[in-house]
Amino acid sequence: MTGYSRKASAFTLLEVLVATTLISILAGSLYATLSIAFKARRSAIASVEPVRKADLALGLLGEDLRSAAVPNGILAGPFAGQDGTDDHGHDSDSLAFYCTTRSPEAAEGIGDIKKVELLCEPSGDGKTQVLVRCVTTNLLPPTAVEPQRENICRNVYAFNLRYFDGSDWLDDWDSATGTGALPVAIEVTLQLNDDRQKDPNVGGYRLSQVFLLPCGPAPSASTQVVQSSS
Repeated sequence: MTGYSRKASAFTLLEVLVATTLISILAGSLYATLSIAFKARRSAIASVEPVRKADLALGLLGEDLRSAAVPNGILAGPFAGQDGTDDHGHDSDSLAFYCTTRSPEAAEGIGDIKKVELLCEPSGDGKTQVLVRCVTTNLLPPTAVEPQRENICRNVYAFNLRYFDGSDWLDDWDSATGTGALPVAIEVTLQLNDDRQKDPNVGGYRLSQVFLLPCGPAPSASTQVVQSSS
């Protein structure tokens, strides 16, 4: 009786082979399912990443522009925007102004007003641009100081700024030679590069937003703030 029980509780070689085969099939099915799920996740992240990058960049630029200081006084210099293009003919504008925005990091000599410069520089591959923010926190230093640099957005295809004076949109603005005032509003357009595009003259995700400047002239009733993306 004891010998019979021991024999009945064992597995035959055929049973072991069948169980191993079934486990292998289940593991292969699970691997294929997880592989598809991870691939879909990577694809979703890649699709959302340009939108996220552009939205974060415009959010930071909007914070700077909304805190722009009136371009006069001891610590508030001119508000100067220049229209430009890169080596490929894509928009590459720059802007220098004074504002009360936050600083990249704590440092000695930081006052309430800071100088902010926005510009695009060629990236390492020479095909795209990098949107850079340079902040000078100490406007009365005993010696010359280098501004603090932040890379706001990489893989930039085009960066364009337009200035609304109350009636027309202008590509350039210089408060030192004009009325000495800020524009009523600024339109910021940021377009990222799309590596999937075979045509180098076609960019990728494009986001455009208009920011009203609180310290600028009072907008007329016809002034509208428009936000669009494509």
